Amino acid sequence: MTMSQEALTLVSTTCIVLSGACLLLGWYRIRSRRDRSGHRNAMLAATACAAAFLVAYVTRWSLYGSKPFTGTGVWRAVYLATLAPHVVLAMVLGPLAIWLIYLALGKQDFARHRRLARLTLPIWLFVAASGWAIYFMLYRMRF
Repeated sequence: MTMSQEALTLVSTTCIVLSGACLLLGWYRIRSRRDRSGHRNAMLAATACAAAFLVAYVTRWSLYGSKPFTGTGVWRAVYLATLAPHVVLAMVLGPLAIWLIYLALGKQDFARHRRLARLTLPIWLFVAASGWAIYFMLYRMRF
């Protein structure tokens, strides 16, 4: 049984948005509460949601291909201006996240983890938010 393109798209978008929500929760847990366990759990949940996004996205792309953007003019410019950094930063994000997990759980080098996380968090949040925006422009806006 194969899921529809719309269902896979909704699953992948939900996963990346949940990933962003988990990131914010993890940031809150470490910055406001100094709760390492809560931070770790939220960040691992964010990573799991991002991995689920990737599986759903690749599955959808493999089964159905890319959906062309139908907007024109200024909307096309907005779409491309959102899509370009989203794609580039999403490609960088995977290795950054894996390295952060290694620094924290493997090496327990929390100083390096903290420095890299200050760069990675805004990238990840941008990717999550822009992923939702791209979904909205592709699937919900009417031109």
